[in-house]
Amino acid sequence: MNMLKRYGTAGLLAACAVFILSACEEPVSAIGGGKEYECAHVSKSNIAGIIEESGDIAGNDEYTYYAAISAPISSISIEKGDAVRIGDKLVVYDTSDYEHNMMQAELQSRQSEDSAKGQIAKSNTYSAKYNKAVADDMAYSVLYYISRENSNGITETQYTDNYQMQCEIDGLNKEIAQVSEEITNLNGEMTKLLNEPVVNYELIESKENEVADKNNRIAELRSRLASIYPQSYTPEENMMLNDISNTMEDITRNWTQARTNINAYEQGVLTSGQKDALNDQVDIAKENEEYQRENLIKAQAGIDATFDGIVTSCSVEEGAVVTKGTPLFTIVSTDDLKVTVMLSKYDVINVKEGQRAEIDVAGTRYVGHVSKISRIATTDSSDKSKVAVDVKIEGGKDLILGLEADVTIYTDEKENVMTIPYAAFYSDDDGDYCYLLNNGTVEKRYFEAGIVTNDSVEIIKGLNEGDAVIVDAITDDRIGEKAVEAVY
Repeated sequence: MNMLKRYGTAGLLAACAVFILSACEEPVSAIGGGKEYECAHVSKSNIAGIIEESGDIAGNDEYTYYAAISAPISSISIEKGDAVRIGDKLVVYDTSDYEHNMMQAELQSRQSEDSAKGQIAKSNTYSAKYNKAVADDMAYSVLYYISRENSNGITETQYTDNYQMQCEIDGLNKEIAQVSEEITNLNGEMTKLLNEPVVNYELIESKENEVADKNNRIAELRSRLASIYPQSYTPEENMMLNDISNTMEDITRNWTQARTNINAYEQGVLTSGQKDALNDQVDIAKENEEYQRENLIKAQAGIDATFDGIVTSCSVEEGAVVTKGTPLFTIVSTDDLKVTVMLSKYDVINVKEGQRAEIDVAGTRYVGHVSKISRIATTDSSDKSKVAVDVKIEGGKDLILGLEADVTIYTDEKENVMTIPYAAFYSDDDGDYCYLLNNGTVEKRYFEAGIVTNDSVEIIKGLNEGDAVIVDAITDDRIGEKAVEAVY
């Protein structure tokens, strides 16, 4: 702790002790008269205030390692108190589960991508066929209209006579169209059944039989339609009508097939939303693959020491299964050691960060500096408030944590200032003073002191360089006496 000035009761007791000792001494006279006193001369030197305390060696930087993954620990090579070097392999994980997960993720990613490509390619094929079927539907509708117009042109003059016959023809055509539409619907239903996860072949066969029956019905209707022709038409007109009828029959058949194809192919065309969903599934599979790859890399890497240090705690053992985020062990860096000392309110006001310090550990001295001053005081066992001050040790990375170290902090260091020995320094209620020899007599002189250490005292003002101050024990009753400086 800092040297205290000799004030109050302490100063009075010291003065009394000096008085008793001096009263017991025989006066020593020098040639020329007067008592001899050992003196020192006010001179310039370097001085620094010092604060001495002790504390325990600790690390300034502490790092807790956490499990980056959930896995069994294959091996762990440290325990509490071990020293580690940067790059040392501390933990090895069992990676078998992560290797298996990685293999599965790769397969799922490839399968998802291949499936999406296949479905999109199939959709594109159906889309082309659908577009062609739509174009055919439009073309056949135009051809049918033209053929109908041609037929109407031939029969226009025979309308009245053939009205009933034409009604029958229209009815047959209407029924043919209706049956054709039913066939189209049945084909669409069969297409849906074929695309279901579980195909009901019995139901499909039933619908195929129904389609066959309807095709037979169409054939019958067309046969009847072909047998109807105006009795009054000329041979040329009959031939033309017959050709038109055959053409319309072909058109109707192809037109029906085109509409069937439209319904069938439309079911196989993917919408933009469905394609986006497939691509999203591929992206999800790839993200999972990348996630599993990262986990495998972490598992294979294990845990390496990121700096030189000492293991201060270790909470896991070899074979344990840890979950991600589990604290495993704590390492204190030996690259940045410190000693924490607890200082009183009288000492801490003189301490500043960066001040020079010396650290003594079992007789070996290290240099350092004040690195941190706590802003919160704590109460010690004697119910006195103390402030924690960290002193960084420069070097000494091989020191043992927890050892006690003696710390000296140098405060207010000054160079080339006037000083006197501490033995010549006194204090009372009026201030700081000393005794000196002035023109062969003892004089008491007050002065303004600066830094006070165990060895010397800084003189701010009140004394001059070269003044002879008395370092022997002396009291006020010697003031004014003749005296000389002892010579040895």
